Amino acid sequence: MKDYKAGIYLRLSKEDNNPNNSIDAQREITLNYARKNNFDVIKEYIDNGWSGILESRPLFNEMIIDILHKKINMLIVKDLSRLTRDKNKTGYYTEIFFPDNDIRFISVNDYIDSGERYEIDDTIMLRGIVNQSYLADVSKKIKSVIDNMKKQGMYVQCKAPYGYKKSKTEKHKLVIDEGVANNVRLIFKMYSEGMSQGKIAKELTMREIDTPKKYKGQKVPINEWRNDSIGRILKDPTYTGALIINKYKTDYLTKKTIKTKSENWKVIENTHEPIIDKELFEKVQEILKENFHKPKRKYEYLLKDLVYCGYCGARMQYKSRRRTKNHNKIITDNEETWYYKCRMLYKFPSICDKGYTIKEKVLNNIVIHSLNKKLKEIPLEKESYKIKEAYKKENIKYNSLLKAKSSKRKIENDIKVLYDKKLNEDISLEQFKVQYKMLKDKEKDILNKIKQLEEENKNIISNENIFKIIEEFKTAENFNNEVMKKLINKIEVFEDRKVNIIFNF
Repeated sequence: MKDYKAGIYLRLSKEDNNPNNSIDAQREITLNYARKNNFDVIKEYIDNGWSGILESRPLFNEMIIDILHKKINMLIVKDLSRLTRDKNKTGYYTEIFFPDNDIRFISVNDYIDSGERYEIDDTIMLRGIVNQSYLADVSKKIKSVIDNMKKQGMYVQCKAPYGYKKSKTEKHKLVIDEGVANNVRLIFKMYSEGMSQGKIAKELTMREIDTPKKYKGQKVPINEWRNDSIGRILKDPTYTGALIINKYKTDYLTKKTIKTKSENWKVIENTHEPIIDKELFEKVQEILKENFHKPKRKYEYLLKDLVYCGYCGARMQYKSRRRTKNHNKIITDNEETWYYKCRMLYKFPSICDKGYTIKEKVLNNIVIHSLNKKLKEIPLEKESYKIKEAYKKENIKYNSLLKAKSSKRKIENDIKVLYDKKLNEDISLEQFKVQYKMLKDKEKDILNKIKQLEEENKNIISNENIFKIIEEFKTAENFNNEVMKKLINKIEVFEDRKVNIIFNF
């Protein structure tokens, strides 16, 4: 009998409340089977709290590596659903991976034992399909139960939002966490009075108020408030005492959660005590819309992907802002201001507290002026011939002219050959006249075309025009982002409009 080194794989998902599927129950079934058959179990692999549809699980991954390294040559599970609930993966492991790696696979409750000849029962694939269907059905039932609970105003998320905590007496009820609720009120108050998200983050950090993650006991490298944390709080209607249904959707197969469109949301009012009144919340939403919005420009801005903070090295964000007076929709400046700002100022101000904000127009002028100066160093006469030839090569009209002249030469050669044939009496006079007329008509057409193309190319290929092109190139008046990326490697921005440009030439 072959000397087997067996491993047992035990898995339990968070949703599985069946006592027969508990880790202890699985361990007892698999170990008893191993003892009865005198198999030596050398290792346990336990994934507790992991779904069977997931391809990547910590101990499952470790087991696969051990199989590849020949540390085990037998695998015992309680049933196929412990291994995976994906029908495709069931077939892959049992029919391909295990046989290829000399693994004897045993599923105790399914009465499957590949033995030493790897004759896997065809019903394995069917069981895999059943397992996946079961998972889909369970997912639908769970989603339905959760939706019904939400509609009844019950809070079903595992963690309460900052400012709230779960009630000790009512499992699915939010209650105000007075320890930090005043921080939420302060954030809304400061923003409604005109303070920016960045300044609010700095103010809270300066007051040494714990961030939401730090307050909840999570390990954080820096106890520093971020702009996006402030933004999430300002936009969350939970603080008005409402719950939103259908805001997020989870795929039961991939376990990925995606945000749904706002028109599909459903708001359940008065589910818990509010921290912020609705009037203040709506006022803040209006300010958010007025002050910060996504750029609507359809064109690609000149210095895209080239601008970096000179202090921390992070790429700067391209943003826009419309100024308002007293946040009451009275616009004092109809023209939007477009600018670059270090993204680290939004995330971790302490990492880059010197990051400088610079207007797009100002930076464009600085860069174009510096580029002009750099390009003027190019010797005009020396480079003109190279540019002329390259320009000709890529110019469609010039290439058309070359082709037309080539056609003219061919016609001239055909006429010469035709004369030779007549002199040698290879063709009759009548044949000569007919063919000669055809060639002369073609020649006339091609000469007209050449004349037209030469006129069109007259200004394009002249030295004077080439100099003009170089001069225009040097002034950088009509450059786009693509050209800029060829000329410039990086633009570093410092305070007081100091800019360092790293050229590619």
